[in-house]
Amino acid sequence: MVELKTPSVGVGQTALFVAWMRQLESDRPDALFRDPLAAAMLSALAEDPVLADVAEVIKQTHTSARGFPTYFAVRTRFFDDEVLSAVQRGIRQVVTLAAGVDGRTVRLDLPAGTRWFEVELPEMTAFKEALIEQSGLTLACERRGVAADLREDWQSPLRAAGFDPSQPTVWLVEGLLMYLTDAAGDAILAGLTELSAPGSQLMLEHLKAAMLEEEGRPVRERVEEQGASWLSARDDLKTWVGGHGWQAEVYAGDDPRIGHGRTVAPLPACWLATGTLTGSAGSPMV
Repeated sequence: MVELKTPSVGVGQTALFVAWMRQLESDRPDALFRDPLAAAMLSALAEDPVLADVAEVIKQTHTSARGFPTYFAVRTRFFDDEVLSAVQRGIRQVVTLAAGVDGRTVRLDLPAGTRWFEVELPEMTAFKEALIEQSGLTLACERRGVAADLREDWQSPLRAAGFDPSQPTVWLVEGLLMYLTDAAGDAILAGLTELSAPGSQLMLEHLKAAMLEEEGRPVRERVEEQGASWLSARDDLKTWVGGHGWQAEVYAGDDPRIGHGRTVAPLPACWLATGTLTGSAGSPMV
């Protein structure tokens, strides 16, 4: 059996935090989804002191940003629905960038022939592989972990894992861009666009610009306590992705149209976007 080694502090630990948020949602009688991989993670790490640190951050988050945990449930369900809609329309290739402990490959009802690539840092990739093996959960599709640093060349490892750029792709970029500089985020968008066939679908999340100002300070401090930092935010998602050839719809994280009746705290303020590749890079869509 592969050794389950807890990810180090920083962005890796934020992945544990978000998985715990998904487990809290899964425990509700009216849950918007149920995530067995998150439950398996909490069980596997029950005696690990790192979970005590994560638990303290969760406690502080409920105090300083009441209603914020609901955002993770709404965000997860929003992207669940968008991914399922795309694969039901015929796309069979999915790529998650910075996959963390995302459990969609074991919990979504995916069509036969779906191939899902999860790109992550080597440390988190190894942790995820071991967690899935130990959990005994059945995969809902063909899953391929791709160990790569998204600040460097991640396209080559993705291709080497069997990714086919001639086929339409669902791209999921969740919980990533705010931890990258503007330049690095733009390189990510350009890189995935380069690998996208017409008809590909893009789903991404980003922070609102105010979160890097005084308004976002209380929640930024919670993030920094986990050893991570927000490095970018932007309010022009529709124009930004349009400049790379994607026709997008953008929603605020607390938009009641995507909330399934839940009330999401206004802080931290995030954007959720979904789009279709309809043009070529450098041809803005309006």
